Amino acid sequence: MNKALYRVLIKAVPVPKLQFTAWTGFTPDAARTERLLSVLRRERVQGGVIALTNRDRQHTSAAFGCDRMHNRTPAEAGHYFRCASISKFVTAAGVLRLAAAGIIDLDRDIGEYLRFPVRHPSAAERPITLRQLLAHRAGIRDGAGYQGALTHAVPLEKLLKQQDNFTEHLPGDAFEYTNFGAGLIGSVLEAALDKPFETVMRESILDPAGVQATYLPQRVPGLLADAWRLMPPARTPNYNSEERIARPLPQPETEPQRDYLTAHGGLCATAEELLRIAELTQSDPACQGMRIPLSDFEERDPHLREGLGCFIYQDPALPFPLYGHQGLAYGAVHGLFFRDDPAADGITGFALLTSSASEQRKGVITALNRDVARAVLG
Repeated sequence: MNKALYRVLIKAVPVPKLQFTAWTGFTPDAARTERLLSVLRRERVQGGVIALTNRDRQHTSAAFGCDRMHNRTPAEAGHYFRCASISKFVTAAGVLRLAAAGIIDLDRDIGEYLRFPVRHPSAAERPITLRQLLAHRAGIRDGAGYQGALTHAVPLEKLLKQQDNFTEHLPGDAFEYTNFGAGLIGSVLEAALDKPFETVMRESILDPAGVQATYLPQRVPGLLADAWRLMPPARTPNYNSEERIARPLPQPETEPQRDYLTAHGGLCATAEELLRIAELTQSDPACQGMRIPLSDFEERDPHLREGLGCFIYQDPALPFPLYGHQGLAYGAVHGLFFRDDPAADGITGFALLTSSASEQRKGVITALNRDVARAVLG
């Protein structure tokens, strides 16, 4: 839908009467809380959880609205959400920790791991690497072949022979944000380590961060939220959590030819768990490269740059850059953003997970994430 038209139509959605549940930790000041609620109401957020962290790495969370569509289940701070593209941030952290431990090589030809050649159709001499996949500079895009594979499974080797899944520019030459390239990381890790992607992530980042987050909805240890679109209006959840949980686990669990649809968007986590993962990336030198800008989004969003699996956002209204990632899928709008400044005072980061919200934006970052950042960190 046209962005300008969307901004007009979303105003027809009634403003929700949101209130926060009790904060689980420290209580933010009243003015900050009211600014935050004002943003959530204005952006028609139907439910979710906000978690905050301060310079002492103390956490607090509060829920608001509902996070399942049919029975209007009240959201709770400990509920899980499918985090969409915030998964890319978590996957990148796991990969960089594996590389620092010498378990994988970021600059090795991924075809050597997958055991079949992976080449851009116009660059037979150029290897494609994990580093390029993390940076969205591998010459891979979300072509028609990949879009079709979202509903009709195609073996990875066959999919990578379809020319429309590759960019006009060559690997390493330019930036193009891609779900397929980020998801391909999961297949590479499985082939390289002969373990399920879920196990690799649990060992490399989830367990070290002390979280129960999972890339498999069937293994979520608590309630998993739905997601649905406000515009056009949805009558049933676009992401039906109960249906996803009821699906059988994939067998075998290690299948590189199939498992390219998880690493980029499948993580299920609580808001506080996302903050714990982000804090691990801040303290671990292996993850420092995530926060080094490598590419610009250019006209798509002049305030946004990309590191290794990480957004670097310089909002003109804030005097410091924010690091993290945004997640958009099925009508849910999520954000994980933090300052990387040891001397920072007050609130230093937030994780926002929603069931349904306005998706309006002018660039890449939604108005919701931009204004929550201003309300919380400004």
